[in-house]
Amino acid sequence: MSCCGPKNCNDLDEDREGPSEGDLARFGGDDINCPACGASVYHDAALCHECGHAILDRETGRKIPLWIPLLAAAAALGIILMYVIRIV
Repeated sequence: MSCCGPKNCNDLDEDREGPSEGDLARFGGDDINCPACGASVYHDAALCHECGHAILDRETGRKIPLWIPLLAAAAALGIILMYVIRIV
């Protein structure tokens, strides 16, 4: 049976998981701790890879940009106005 990956399976990382040391040096440093279990997770992760806890924006200190709720309100108002205009 042949391997479906690289020419030789030995070309893969031993653990076949996780970032390389080079990637950690370039992209590391933004990690946060999971509020549930304390594991280190990427700053933009939605779930903790250890316990599965959902990381919420309020737990990371990130704020929702102002344009998102304004756009949602404008869309809702537009839908309501279209409904009212069709009835009248």
